[in-house]
Amino acid sequence: MPQKLVIFGVSNIISDLFDCALALGMDISRVVIHLPEQISERDVSLSNRIAALQAFGQHPLVQKLEEFAPGPDEVYILGPTTPTRSALAATLQEKFGLRFGTLVHPSAYVSPLASLSEGVFIGANSVVGPGAKLARHVFINRGVTIGHDTQIESFSRVLPGANIGGLTRIGQGVTIAIGATVTERLVIGDRAFIGAAAVVNADVAAEAAIIGGRSRAKII
Repeated sequence: MPQKLVIFGVSNIISDLFDCALALGMDISRVVIHLPEQISERDVSLSNRIAALQAFGQHPLVQKLEEFAPGPDEVYILGPTTPTRSALAATLQEKFGLRFGTLVHPSAYVSPLASLSEGVFIGANSVVGPGAKLARHVFINRGVTIGHDTQIESFSRVLPGANIGGLTRIGQGVTIAIGATVTERLVIGDRAFIGAAAVVNADVAAEAAIIGGRSRAKII
């Protein structure tokens, strides 16, 4: 029997989770909603995303968090990628004592010398080098490279096409945006934001924002 994937929370990134589950031959069992879905004219609704799954024989149940109860043979993963998802993880741990799975797209390469903690997602065509350590609920999107012996702390996210050099330390709740480059042997402080296409070649303080290589005001 295929493993049953249960996704908590909704974001635009949920299609990457669906894609990975399909590639792994998993049953996309449930999507559990903890907050109302926010849809703008440039978003795709959850209902449309789920409708696209029907061609693959997938019919996930959508339910509210207050309706959820754990079931057998389920793998749990968080759907949102923003650093605030730590509150959702804490709620699920407190209410249900859940342990989260890891999802690695089959086209990704994760060195056998790397380590992934629970709740980690690795997207298509990404590479995680030897000695790298990814803490709980780190989200690595498509086409990302993580250098050797780099550490990424809990609830950080690395968006498509970003590159992180070896021997670098990424703090908790950090965002490294599309196409950014963080060179080797750096320290990126907790909750820092590295903007799209930025090139970072010096340490970044906690809660700082780097846009195009220039330090900007503290993130509130």
